[in-house]
Amino acid sequence: MKLKFTFPSKNRHRTSTSASVTSPPPPPPPPPLESSLRNPFEPDINPPPRNYLEEIVNKRRRIEENQDESLLHGFELQQHVATILQSNDLSSLQEVIDEYANSKDESLFTIFKSFAHHYPNAFALKLAKLLEFQPPIQTRIETVNHLLQVLPEGINGPFNSIILLELKNPLLHSLKAESEEILFLSLCEAIGLLADRFYRCSLGGWVELLEYVLACFSSEVQSENKKGLLLLTVIPVDVANERAFWLNQGNFDLVFGSILEWTYRDKELKGLAYNASISLMLLSQELKRTDVCDFLLPNLLSIIDEHGEEEVLVDRVKRLGDLVTLDDDGKIFAGVHREVFWCMIRAVEIEAASEEVMCEAIVVIKEFDTVDVETMESVIGNLSLEEVKRVFAVAMKMLSCVIDDPLWYDVDDKNCTEAGFSDAFHRGQFLFNFLSLDGDEYVFVPTAIGMITTKYASNVDWRLRHAAMLAIASIAEKNLNEMDMMLYFNEVAILVLKSLDEPNHRVLWATMHAVKCLSECKELLMRSQYHKKFLEKLVPVIRCNSCARVQVEAIDTLKSFAVSMQEIFRQNHYDTTMEALKAILSNKYSLPKLLLCAKCQECMVYLVRKVGPDDFKEQEAVQVVESLISLDGKLSNTEYLTKCIILKALDQICQCPKVSVDKFIDKIMPMLIACAQPLLDLTGEETNDDSLSNEDKRLVETMRARACNTLSHCAVRSSINFSPHIAKVTPMFIRLLGCSSSEIRKASILGLPKLLLSAILGDKSNDTKRDTTFIIVQALTQVLKTETDRDLSTLVLRLLGRCIETSSTFFTDQLIKIVTDEINDTIRRIIKFEIEKAQESGRRIIIEKAQEVGTSEDVFRSLSVQETIEEVVNLTATAIHTFEDQLMVPVNDLMSNVSVFLHATRAFGICAMYGGNQFKFYASAGISYLSKVISKGLSTSELYDTAVAALGKICEFHRDNTGSMVVKKWLYFLPLKHDLYMHMGCFLN
Repeated sequence: MKLKFTFPSKNRHRTSTSASVTSPPPPPPPPPLESSLRNPFEPDINPPPRNYLEEIVNKRRRIEENQDESLLHGFELQQHVATILQSNDLSSLQEVIDEYANSKDESLFTIFKSFAHHYPNAFALKLAKLLEFQPPIQTRIETVNHLLQVLPEGINGPFNSIILLELKNPLLHSLKAESEEILFLSLCEAIGLLADRFYRCSLGGWVELLEYVLACFSSEVQSENKKGLLLLTVIPVDVANERAFWLNQGNFDLVFGSILEWTYRDKELKGLAYNASISLMLLSQELKRTDVCDFLLPNLLSIIDEHGEEEVLVDRVKRLGDLVTLDDDGKIFAGVHREVFWCMIRAVEIEAASEEVMCEAIVVIKEFDTVDVETMESVIGNLSLEEVKRVFAVAMKMLSCVIDDPLWYDVDDKNCTEAGFSDAFHRGQFLFNFLSLDGDEYVFVPTAIGMITTKYASNVDWRLRHAAMLAIASIAEKNLNEMDMMLYFNEVAILVLKSLDEPNHRVLWATMHAVKCLSECKELLMRSQYHKKFLEKLVPVIRCNSCARVQVEAIDTLKSFAVSMQEIFRQNHYDTTMEALKAILSNKYSLPKLLLCAKCQECMVYLVRKVGPDDFKEQEAVQVVESLISLDGKLSNTEYLTKCIILKALDQICQCPKVSVDKFIDKIMPMLIACAQPLLDLTGEETNDDSLSNEDKRLVETMRARACNTLSHCAVRSSINFSPHIAKVTPMFIRLLGCSSSEIRKASILGLPKLLLSAILGDKSNDTKRDTTFIIVQALTQVLKTETDRDLSTLVLRLLGRCIETSSTFFTDQLIKIVTDEINDTIRRIIKFEIEKAQESGRRIIIEKAQEVGTSEDVFRSLSVQETIEEVVNLTATAIHTFEDQLMVPVNDLMSNVSVFLHATRAFGICAMYGGNQFKFYASAGISYLSKVISKGLSTSELYDTAVAALGKICEFHRDNTGSMVVKKWLYFLPLKHDLYMHMGCFLN
């Protein structure tokens, strides 16, 4: 890659001419307050004296405000503690439980919840003791329910190990004595929670429990068998730690044999055996009994295939999905992915399958795809034609799971985007994409299009027509951009074209997605003139359709055509589209939605700037800006999507060369600053609002980045009028450098040099310009110390060079040292990275100097080093050339590092030109290094040309240190072939 250097004039004013000072001089005195840029980290006013008593009161008030209002606290709870928990007998507790069982009094339930939260130890022990005495059935039911509430509380709370030990016997005794099957499950769950605590807290295990499990499996009494199956289902897999118990006495085989028999033959126990089988398979992995899964898994799939009651089927499929998630090494399901896949498909194929059944079944397939991508790709890729038809029908069935929610039509409600789309619909999208991406497209595409044409596109059910258009959009996006698909493209285009006459708004909206995806296939569209047919129908939809959601989608779709076919659009559809957009905005009989207004104006601005003649007249631009400002004033602070669209339009206008930003800059600044600044809480502190959805977070990032970009354009294009705002915008940009979003950081990084240029060109005093230069350049150098994104780090290096070129007059010696120190640190990081990379690849590189250089932060681990090196070299050249005498002290360190820089071929030439006497100490090392590069390189390579040119610079500027042999060697390597510009320079030398 040819690097070009642009150097500023040598005649510019210097802030210092000292060349011999060994340490940087003290910073200049602070400028007058009225002309300086306020430090953004200092408060505007001094804080008042602290009132510690008031702070204590406020702290207590905040604690009380943050307390769970559904619980009792403090003195209010103590009276109940004294009466119920601190009494010596159990009668008071039983009375309260019986009263609640009969009355369901919420105040009593609040007392129980408060006990569980504040006194889990005492409450759990009292409940277990009460249960051990076998009170009436209703009392036992309520007691176990409260135990199930308190035991999880203790997991994260102060549960005492002594109390845990005391809970063992009462609970196990209660289960042994229990004869009512209605209590089996809840009692076993309570014991399972307690057992989990035992094994996680290393309290010695619970062998008595395991012995009882074994006794239940050996029993001839069915109720005991049920207890054993339930216990095996709920006890933690950590019981595998008792290996001797399970393996040495054949106990594991006894349990395994019983479950295998019950899943085959016993209808009464089959359901419980299914759940226990999953626990046993997990246990078998810990005990290295992998053969167990080969027998049990087919049984589980057979039980699922019985389908049965919906609630039972949902639970079984969920449990299977949990097993897939827990199968970390894939051994449980090894070799049965296809069988599980078809078992799930059959569950969805049930005619009356609920959305919950369909969702859970596809979740299992999705989990498989997450855990073992290659195997599932093989399953999909090897489907036969008939199997593809079955899976496609299942996907379409799920894609039709939508409802006509009125909220969907309200484009100004941010919740409209997901309104009416069920979980089953989204699972269907996954299955469809799975089939289209991993399946054989020469089987999938014709099969899918054929089925859409015959079964779905003209169906009387709008939901199936809606699904058909979304399916076509997906097919077009992923499969139709190949010329091999030309035949199918025609079929698809005809279907979509017909659907543009669809009266149903939901279907027409889905059709817009299909048209937008087809617009990417430019050559295929133009072959049969489909683009003209689509555009002829799109413009009337924008103008006449009564549904704002459809109009918004139609605008985006038409814009995609304008982007891909600019010339055709400009000639045939530009004027009619602009008229349609203006008609929406000027409709006197129907006030358009705010989002639709923003879309229309943004599209108009885009078409004028990018597609049309770009003849935006200034007065028109001012009118549009005022309209956008008015529109923004009608929005709430959380309507991020519309704000993003408004900012996109403003950004286009502010870049228009024929429009003077001065005409409206003061009007748009409050809106831009409000959109760019971080989200603040009620106290004015920056906050990451966890209440935002992922989509809202994405929109907020886009909004802030666009606002920063527009502010940057304004700063450059209206330096005088922007000048009053620099003191507010600059600290905000610096603050945004620490944002987690790389998009926002990039906008801030790009903007800071533009703010600096605006300050330099503005009407502020030289002291203010010097302060602004210091603040901005220092902030950019700080970014290099922490930034891990390779593109942003390289960008900062490039922009630092621009800052030197535009504002070197205002660089102090202290700031120059900050920049050169950061160049040195960057070089050290690259050297360290190169050494580690060489070591990792087995190459031995000995660089004594480089090995002495260390760095605490290896932020270049993920960088594309070559690009970064080029920017370091450019920045070094710019600094040396611009600052000359001011750089005499730092240049020594620079050249010391450059001399061991593995890729510093060009840098040697630069240092030879500008290094003066400092370079002579490194001339021989440079000649040696460049000679090696030349001898190993090809005469046609760019690196070869660069090395020869650099050697020429050493010969030219340091004749005393080279000698005639070096000059002859250099002449021998001429002429250069790869870089003619560099070749001419060599001959001029």
